[in-house]
Amino acid sequence: MKEIKAYFRPAFIDSIVDALEMTGAADITFIRVDAIGRLADAETDQHHFVHRYREKYSAVVKLELVCKDEDAPRFVEVIHQKACTGEHGDGRVFVSDIVDAVNIRTGAKGIEAL
Repeated sequence: MKEIKAYFRPAFIDSIVDALEMTGAADITFIRVDAIGRLADAETDQHHFVHRYREKYSAVVKLELVCKDEDAPRFVEVIHQKACTGEHGDGRVFVSDIVDAVNIRTGAKGIEAL
């Protein structure tokens, strides 16, 4: 199993979630977060100075999903295609291995928990 974490501009959440669902993704979670450093896009977003670090931050979306190993490349490509503007601050996608999973309601484990 793989976990995909993606950080991108909030304006793209609807198109990314729709495209992921159309390609078979399920159980997608997202939250709105503030990015500091290179993920921040001070050119186009509202920003504030964080005095301690002298960095700018901007609102981004953090999307998470867990999927079968073979589905991860397709989902990553969907996110890349929908989030890429070619501008600074487009975001990043991270893919990690998941060692195990448990469905709390059913008790199913491993890939069956998805």
